[in-house]
This record gives sequence, structure tokens and C-alpha cells, in this order.
Amino acid sequence: MSLTDYSPSYFLLCIIAFLMMLSTQITNPLLSIFAKEIGATGVMIGYAVAGYWVSRVLLEIPSGFISARFGYFKPLVAGVVLTLVGNLLAVNVNSPLFLVVVRAIMGLGAPLFFAISMTFIINLFGTENRGSAMGLFQGIEFIGMVIGSGLSGFVVEKLGFRGGFILSSALASIALFLIVIPQQLRRDTREQTAKTSLKLSDIPEVITNRTLILMAVITLAEFVMSTGLIYTIIPLYAEETLMIQRARIGYLMGARSIGFVIAMFTMGNISDRMGRRPVLTFGIISTAVLILVLNFLTAYYAMALIICVIGFTSGSIWIVGPVISAEAVQPNQRGAAIGTYRTFFDLGSVFGPIIMTAVYTVYGVSYCFFLASGLLFLSVPLALLIKEERRVESKVTSGIK
Repeated sequence: MSLTDYSPSYFLLCIIAFLMMLSTQITNPLLSIFAKEIGATGVMIGYAVAGYWVSRVLLEIPSGFISARFGYFKPLVAGVVLTLVGNLLAVNVNSPLFLVVVRAIMGLGAPLFFAISMTFIINLFGTENRGSAMGLFQGIEFIGMVIGSGLSGFVVEKLGFRGGFILSSALASIALFLIVIPQQLRRDTREQTAKTSLKLSDIPEVITNRTLILMAVITLAEFVMSTGLIYTIIPLYAEETLMIQRARIGYLMGARSIGFVIAMFTMGNISDRMGRRPVLTFGIISTAVLILVLNFLTAYYAMALIICVIGFTSGSIWIVGPVISAEAVQPNQRGAAIGTYRTFFDLGSVFGPIIMTAVYTVYGVSYCFFLASGLLFLSVPLALLIKEERRVESKVTSGIK
């Protein structure tokens, strides 16, 4: 299937996801530094970063029921609105506790938009091109991460953190306009919801699914690494120990996003051809090794290169994770499966910053690298136990116009 055969709603959702990610990443890579500026110390910095993810945990699995009850469209709109409100409130944040609350509000918006849009896309495409479609969607989404992360330091230096939050609000406003005004997305989401009803009785079967449990544990480990080490500790380490300027720290975070985007545009298609498990295993082992290598680097460009490659290898995990989770269950259970999968990467993003800031404070930065790498290596046997379960499906869900 060529790109010209994909639904216009799919591409509109890609653009909105790009804007949502860009809105978040304009300030997010330097958030631990902002938390420190307004009075957070030690583990409280981790709580400030984790606040966004705590509230996400509460809505990931229920998002499947919300979409079954209200359709895809209304929750998608609500997700964008909550992101906009959170960014507007962040402009006046003046204490670590207030920052945690604001981040929690933004966190409520994320599963309503991203979990539900991923479920919609999973149901829109068949098994033969689902990996490619999810890869393209996340690739466009993460281009927003590349631009946002890369510009974050520059934006903060020129506009300050509060100016960055205002810019984020403007981007979220554009996303809201694009999701509300066109009618095509409203119509297509209504049609798909009617085909994929979810029952409360499905939940025990979903959360006890062996493949989903294995994928959830792997995801937990990966997000402890990515959110705890990459997004929380490395910015602090770069500024406090390596004396790197904030703009250059932003570029460093953007380097990882470049690797992510390359993975999203390539590894989804490869997983369609070679299988999900080989791509997942490659991502876990390669990322674990590269984290150990990064621990011994202090030169700026060498760090940027390794972080970029880590973006590619960890992106390989991200691209197949939701697809493996969705394909492990019946089509009508995919919303709950995606919600369960996302709950565990939210939990990793909650525990990661808190655990890593505690380790960083007590033992130093090297132990953060060892812990992150060790968790990934422990995940390798779990990946090898995963059995791919691709169900033959009707072309009705192939995403054709």
C-alpha cells in the first residue's frame, strides 16, 4: 500500500501529534533545571519531572473505556485542551509543588490524545502494514521531539522558561484548531469506534495476557532508563559537572530525537518484514551497551553521537512495543492493551526520575548509568520469550480511503 492510499484522517492525526509533541518538548528536556531554579532539590526534582507521568498512569487503561463510551473524537479533543491548559498554567509556576500539579494536569491530557490516537491507528490498518503506519505516525510525532528538544535550550536562553511555556501554549492552540475544525477526523473516528467496543469483563483477560505482561516489564525498564537517566540526570550532569551551556544541552537532547525519528521511519517497516521480536531484542541489547559507553564519555560531540544512536536503538523498542501489545489480544481489546502497555511506560517515567535522582545524589552519576544498563540487560530474556501473534484481519481495517 502506498502513502496515497492512507486515510486523510491518519495524516491529520500525524500533524496534530507533531504539534502536541513539539509543544511538550520546547521546555521538557530542561525541566529538571527549571525545577531546581524554583527551589526543588534532590529527589524533589525527580517528583517535578515525574508529576506529568503520575497522572498519566491513572488514565491509560481507562482511556480504552472512555473511547468506547464517548467515541475517539471527544477524548482526543479533551487531551489537547488539557495540554493547552497545563502549558498556560505553567507560565505562572513559582514553586516545585505547583510545578508538580501543573505537570499532572498536562499528564491527564497525554493518554486521552496519544493512547486513543494509537488505538485508532492500530484499528485503521491491517497486520501487513500496521508496523509501517505506526512507525510513520510516531516518526512524524518525534520530528516534533527533534525540533522541540533541539530548540529547547535556545528558546530558554532567549525567552526564559516562562516564554517557552507561552510558545508551547500557542502550539497547543494550533493543534486544538486542527482537531476541532475539519470534519473528516470526526466522521472516521465515529465509524471506527462502532467496530471496536470494549467491555469491562475484557480487562482481566487483557492484563493477564502473557505477551502483554512481558512487554510491559520490558517497557518499564526502558522508561526508567530514558526518563530517569536521559531526561533527568544527563541535563543536570551536563550543566553541573561538565559545565555545558543550556542551549548546547538542548542540542544534546535533540540528538537523541534524531535517532528516534530515523528508527520510527525504518524499524516499523522492518518489523513488518522480519518480525517484531528481532527488532525488540536488537533495541534492548544495543541500548544497554551504548548506555555503558556513554558513562565513560565527557567530550560533547562524542556524547551527542552516542545519544543519537541510543535514540535509534531505544526507538526500535518504542515502535514495536504498542504493536506487539495490540496484536497479542482480540481486536475489540486493543484499547485496553494499548492502555496497559502505556501504563507501564508511565510507571517507568514515574519511578525513573525519582530513583535516578536518589542514586545520583547518594552514589554519583556512574551508578545511574550502571543501573539503567543493568535493567535493560535483564529484559533480554523476557524479549526472547515473547511469541508474536499476528491475526489475519479483514481489509476493512486497512486504512484505505
